[in-house]
Amino acid sequence: VLQARVAAASAGHFDEVIAAVDKMLEVLQKEENVDLAKKEQCEADRASDTREAILLSRAMDELSDQITADKQKIAELTAEIEEKTQQVKDIKAELKEMTEIREKENAEWKTSDHDDKAAKDLVLQSKEVLAKFYLENGLMLAQKNKAGAKRQTPFVSAAGEAPPPPPPTWEAPYGGKTDEQQGIVAVLEMIAEDIQKDIQKAKDEEDASESLFQKSKAAMDAEVGALETSISELEGVKAEKESDVEENKSDRLGKKGELSVVLKRIEDSNPGCDYFSINYPLRVKNRQIEVDGLTKAKIILSGGEFTAAPDPNRDMKPGDAFLQRRNKFLGRAASLL
Repeated sequence: VLQARVAAASAGHFDEVIAAVDKMLEVLQKEENVDLAKKEQCEADRASDTREAILLSRAMDELSDQITADKQKIAELTAEIEEKTQQVKDIKAELKEMTEIREKENAEWKTSDHDDKAAKDLVLQSKEVLAKFYLENGLMLAQKNKAGAKRQTPFVSAAGEAPPPPPPTWEAPYGGKTDEQQGIVAVLEMIAEDIQKDIQKAKDEEDASESLFQKSKAAMDAEVGALETSISELEGVKAEKESDVEENKSDRLGKKGELSVVLKRIEDSNPGCDYFSINYPLRVKNRQIEVDGLTKAKIILSGGEFTAAPDPNRDMKPGDAFLQRRNKFLGRAASLL
């Protein structure tokens, strides 16, 4: 009877204890779930933030590299533009000098041509005046000896004979120095022809010089045009590169701001996450020991026996943490008798 009363009393009080143990086990399991979830969330957030920081840093590096490359390209374009601009200046200076020389040559030719034509006109006028003078005064302009006139043979004296009378000196009245007159007119004609030849030669040389000048000028103008077109294209590319540099600088600044936000988020999460990263294994171990102890106690309080061999790798044996609690429970049960 006494044993039955003790068993009944023990059974009643142990049910409450077992219920409390179950509640404690449930709380511990929830804590385990919360710790695990928080640990996994910290790890996931840190991995995500770290990856995002790496990607942002890489993007900033790529933008910096692109900015450096664009600046180098801009420097090359600037040098090429300056070189071509100097070429244009040199060609224009050469063309200006060549134009001045051509204009001077042309002016000299015009003066010379005017003088030569004036000299020719003067010679021709002199010829005409002289010819008119001879014509108006009835002077012969041709030599007396003409074709068909009797040709005199040279005198040959015979031995013992008297020489013939001398030939008459003139057969007609005086008509002037007709041979010299004819020579002067011919000379004036020749002078006029020579001057005309000089005029034509100078004109041909002037035309050749002008043609060469125009061809050279056209070639230089074409070269200047090509250079200026190239300069315009290079300046367009340079402007695009400069725009790219400014855009990349703006993008890099934006990436830097995003990276600062991510690093701040990592820094703010470090205290809690570091705590769980460091203490989670210990909390798991301690909690498991507590769970093992409660489970052992529950088995014992339920009238069962714990026959499983203890884990040799554990620092504490299952149930050791609650050995005193068991004795306390048994002592309370005995006091009820």
